Formats: sequence, C-alpha cells, structure tokens
Amino acid sequence: MSISALQRPTPSRLMLIRLRTQETLYRRIRKTVEDARNATLQRLRALVPTLEERRKLSYGEISKVAELYQMAKNRIGAAALSVMASSTKIRVDGYVEDRVIGGLKFGILNVKGFGGPTYGIYSIPAELDSSLTSLVSILPMLMEYVNLENIFYTLLYRVREYQRMINAIDNVILPRIRDSIAFIRLALDEMEREDFVRRVIINRIIGTE
Repeated sequence: MSISALQRPTPSRLMLIRLRTQETLYRRIRKTVEDARNATLQRLRALVPTLEERRKLSYGEISKVAELYQMAKNRIGAAALSVMASSTKIRVDGYVEDRVIGGLKFGILNVKGFGGPTYGIYSIPAELDSSLTSLVSILPMLMEYVNLENIFYTLLYRVREYQRMINAIDNVILPRIRDSIAFIRLALDEMEREDFVRRVIINRIIGTE
C-alpha cells in the first residue's frame, strides 16, 4: 500500500461535508488575505514617490557634506585626520519609538541630542567644522528617510508573506481538499452502485422463492 493511500480520508458523507466546509473556509481566508495584500500594495505605491523624493534630497545633502569633508581631508591630509578622529569623541543620543501606521507597528528611530567633538590641540580647518555642522543639521531629514525606508521594506515583506499564504492555499491546501473530495465522491458512488447491485440480487432471489 502506498503512502498516499494511507493518507486518504475515510469515505463518508460526514467527511465529505467537512471537506466542503473546509474548502469554503479556505476560499474565504484566501479572499481576506488577498484583500490585505492589495491594500498593502496600495500603501507601498503611495509611499514610493515620497520615499524617492526623500532619497534624492538626502543623497544631495550627504554629497555636500562629503565634499566639505574631502576639502578638509585635502588640507590637512588623511593621516592627520585619522589621528584626530581616533582621539576625538562625539556622541549622538537616539531612541526608538513604536508607532502604528496603517494597522502595522513600526520602530521609528529618533535623534534626541548631539554631543559635539572636542578637538583639543588640533588645528581644525573650517571645512571640517562646516561639514560637521551640516551633518548635524540634516540628521532629522536622514532619520525621516531611514524610517520611511524601514516602513517600505516592512510593508514589502508583509506583501511577500501574504503572497506566500495565497500560493500555499492555491497550490497546496485547496488542491488537496479537492482531491480528497473527488476521492470520497468516487468511493461513495462506488459504494452506492455496489449497494444497488446487492439489492437487485436480493430482490431477484426473494422473487424466485
């Protein structure tokens, strides 16, 4: 006897009713998941223009900071800048705030405070101070971009999870239920035919007596 045969449900009308009920239930679940996936896709599409705008703006501002930093590096040299960085402390205080957006919970990163560096005895080029000041000024904008990107990828992951559930229902669960229903109906039909033949034979035997 094959493994698939061992997994066949017991042919009965009660089992047939149960399987049909399960089929209806999973169809409803699929519709609910599909609606959730479509709604999440709409949120993603609505978020894309804002995310792209923030990305361009953030990259533009970071490029300006990088240019100032490169100018400072050219003035004092990479070695001196590396020594300065190794002995300079800088602190940025931040915290993560939980927010519910569109029924989904996200961890939003916020910057609370900034502790500027103390250069000590080093002679600092103006470009380095300018780059640091510019970086501090754009931190809120960068945090907004990071948070939007986090929301985007969280929604994208949710869409993929919804699609996996839909695929599982379409390709695994419903086909198995339909196969079991077909098996039970075939078995019940065969049992009814055997019962009909049996009654015919019994009636003929009784009629000849």
